[in-house]
Amino acid sequence: DPSSIESAYLSNHNIETIGEHIMKHNTPPNIRRYLDLNEHPHPAIHKILKSHPDLDMEPFFQCKLKLLPVVVDWFQSASSGMMSFQRQSLQNRELSALYKFVRGMPAFAVTSYWQQLVVNAQAKRRRIDNEMRRLEDERRRLDGERSTLDHDEEAAWVRLGGRPRSEGEGSSNFVSGVKRRRQE
Repeated sequence: DPSSIESAYLSNHNIETIGEHIMKHNTPPNIRRYLDLNEHPHPAIHKILKSHPDLDMEPFFQCKLKLLPVVVDWFQSASSGMMSFQRQSLQNRELSALYKFVRGMPAFAVTSYWQQLVVNAQAKRRRIDNEMRRLEDERRRLDGERSTLDHDEEAAWVRLGGRPRSEGEGSSNFVSGVKRRRQE
């Protein structure tokens, strides 16, 4: 019953021959085409696609976007056992069905866009916060190393008898000054 998708699906049955089995070749071609559909892995899907070239997505809108993955899976099931040129046609019909979903529920599509934008912003904020924590930890570690170096340097100066008296002199001048004294 091709009057609606639901009736085609509910009336699905596998008829293999019409008339006598030995007279299979006498079955009219338009009927034979439908009988051949029973040999596909998903005959109900193929019968629906054959009898409904433009699928109406509006009945699915009441479930909002929850059925969208089911529709995608349904088209993927339909592609099994098809020739490549048939798959191209099926892909066009799948895109058309998806377009009808989005067009029929623009508020959901727009809301989903903004929700995704929020999710992306939150994820980026978490990455930035984690990086800032990592950098703060690194700064604390480096501050600790610097404090240890300051302490070690001060201890070395005490052992050397104090810092040089000239304020402009650094440790390199002090060391080179020591070398000069030894050479004299």
